[in-house]
Amino acid sequence: MVRLPTNRKVAQVVCLMSAVLTLLWAAVAGAQGSGGRIEAKLLGDRVLIRVLLQTEAFEKETHVIVDYAATEAFAMNENVLGSLAFGDNEQTLKILGDGFRLEVHRDQLSLEPGFLFDYTARYSNELENVDVSAVMGFPVMQAFALGLDFEAEELSLKPAAEADVQQVEQDAAVVIQGVRVIDNQVHVPVSYGATRASMTFGTAGYHTYLNQPIAERLGKPAGDVDDIAFGAPPALGLSGMVALFPQPFDDPPENLDVEWLLRSGLGLWSGYRLEINPNAGYLALTPQKDSNYSEADAAFYAAAAAEDIPALKAYTETWPEDRNVEEAAGRWFDVGLRSSLPDDAQMEAVATGLSVTPERRKTHYVSGFVFPLFNSESKDERSSLVIALCEEALEYIGRSDRPSLRQNIQLMLGDRYLHAGNAHDAWKTFLSAAFYGDPRLDGVVRHELGRAYEALGRHRRAYSSYKRAAADLTPTPPPMKESAREALARLRPLLDPDDKLLKEESSNG
Repeated sequence: MVRLPTNRKVAQVVCLMSAVLTLLWAAVAGAQGSGGRIEAKLLGDRVLIRVLLQTEAFEKETHVIVDYAATEAFAMNENVLGSLAFGDNEQTLKILGDGFRLEVHRDQLSLEPGFLFDYTARYSNELENVDVSAVMGFPVMQAFALGLDFEAEELSLKPAAEADVQQVEQDAAVVIQGVRVIDNQVHVPVSYGATRASMTFGTAGYHTYLNQPIAERLGKPAGDVDDIAFGAPPALGLSGMVALFPQPFDDPPENLDVEWLLRSGLGLWSGYRLEINPNAGYLALTPQKDSNYSEADAAFYAAAAAEDIPALKAYTETWPEDRNVEEAAGRWFDVGLRSSLPDDAQMEAVATGLSVTPERRKTHYVSGFVFPLFNSESKDERSSLVIALCEEALEYIGRSDRPSLRQNIQLMLGDRYLHAGNAHDAWKTFLSAAFYGDPRLDGVVRHELGRAYEALGRHRRAYSSYKRAAADLTPTPPPMKESAREALARLRPLLDPDDKLLKEESSNG
């Protein structure tokens, strides 16, 4: 066991410094409350707690994701943040559970970019139709000691300065010293061989990542480094507990004076009961499993790190129902784009991912490929692939949990039909989009119908559609409004001078 300081004077100084730091951190983050214990569960590689969000003027039962590496204090989805209200002179949002209480200052609330809607839809059955509306990040938790016990399905937060380190030593198998906060991230000391290094601590995502250049320098491009340990010097073996995923890291923090070796994931932490207290500088670990190592993980990681499509395909064939198949298909597709693989090879990757995707999510899954491609510089080069993806996505739209995707997919598909010179199918697709649409996209649909009618030589219909798109009261994006005005000028000489459309313009002018 790695022991914390026992000298009484040193311990007193440490406790005093910890108390001061706790108060300072809490003031910065706006986090208050006593913390406590609360039921927690793992779902979709996230840690969830079910709580009541409360102010004097607002109350909502919901789930919150606990993400220790998130730099935003409390990020909320758009609908909930928009409906949140406070009483007169009230400054904090309360996060409540049975025996659990946190308060977050209203200035620390922020907008979550949209992940939570999809996450809630994907796991609605497991969530018992109670949504996930916020992500709680490190600034809320930094003044506490965080405890996680996945076997007991329990999360605890206790004020960091109140932690009884001697009790922690007695309860845990190993206590790692030297945990520190650098650039709002928590770094845990690790080592490999005689080399000191660092691992960032996180509670979101399954994979534990290994810094790829270090793995390659060690001659272990597949990530099978066998002498990594917690602590520096080594205190507890880490290699073999999980497979490691070699990936490039961002630039390390300027104040990090050792190599940045790992970024932890829940595949690793689910093997331990743990308590982390960066204020007091320790991570306490008690192994609850001999190993979480997975041969399937290792095969996927090696193939993905090498960007080896045959190896990725072999992995999906060997473990066709593995947890990583959907991600493997995505990486296969991305590598194929960069390698200019033909459409059928790309659609094979998509089909592989679809094989493990629930029916209600299939349209959403395929849209994850087509939206980025349509909005990329490769749109024209891979136009036939965009068409194939759109047609595939629409196959499942009738059973989709995201029916609103229909119109956007139809707009992309119609655009690509026009690009391919297939004006008739473009017209049918845009016409369908007009009947299944969001009124906020009416101007876009009318502009695109104008393009299709113009390509078909139906100039009067085209003029009428462009006129609708160009109207002041129609919600059309400015570039399309300008395009519609240019089209009106282009088509006007092609109409009969006595046409009613032109006479209406003349009388209105």
